[in-house]
Amino acid sequence: LARPPNKSATMVGSSPHPDENTPCSRPESREARRIVQTHIVTLSEEAGHGELAPSCPLSPHNDVLAAHEAAKRRLSGAVWKCGLCGKQFRSERHLDLHMHRKHADASPAGATSCLADECDLLRCPSWVKRLGDAAAACTEGALAVRREHCAALMHSCAFGPLFAQLEHEYCANLTCSYRQQLIAGHIDAHPPGHTRGGLGLLAFGVLGVAAAAVVCCACLGIPEAQNGGRTPTHQSKERSDSARAFRAAESGSVVRQTATRQRLYQPPRHTD
Repeated sequence: LARPPNKSATMVGSSPHPDENTPCSRPESREARRIVQTHIVTLSEEAGHGELAPSCPLSPHNDVLAAHEAAKRRLSGAVWKCGLCGKQFRSERHLDLHMHRKHADASPAGATSCLADECDLLRCPSWVKRLGDAAAACTEGALAVRREHCAALMHSCAFGPLFAQLEHEYCANLTCSYRQQLIAGHIDAHPPGHTRGGLGLLAFGVLGVAAAAVVCCACLGIPEAQNGGRTPTHQSKERSDSARAFRAAESGSVVRQTATRQRLYQPPRHTD
């Protein structure tokens, strides 16, 4: 089935896929696919739902370019290889063109989703860069249509609390005021923790710093406890005082020994 053009997305800043004269932008689809895998799929797994259901338009089962992406091999540097026929190419773009021209039949028959069409919902990096130029074309009416589409999309991919979270993160932000803040740099399109394991790594880092602080404090307290409450500074002062006392005692001993020798040794008196 032919995929109808996404007019609403184009009106509010989504790209019409100018690259390679193909109906679906491969670079933007890669960006969208990465966001889906690192955030939406992660949330689904953490909620106990596992991978996205085949009925979800964001699922690899419905991704028209998923089979092509899975068949791409990067050999070294800029050299790429087609896993379907073995040909090599000097850039990923040339391999993309080859996939489009020679292996169009590799996509599953039931796949109809171009993930690039959802870049305005997912806030793909390339879409965010173009957002400033499209700010004047932003209308609340067009975004209301996109919000309805987004809610239906997320509803087909999730349910319960997970749907509520995805709807809040992606659909509720489809407003002109949100985009103005995004353009002004007041908010981040993808805040920290938006990637797979991001929140877990952040929490692990905080715990690690806290643990290190406790260990350091304990290490600093050990010498003091082992030496009767005397700190390293006190111990150093005590050693200096002991050294001075030893040198003074040694000097006094030498003086006394000299005086004793002088008393014991009396030179003989000569008489004429």
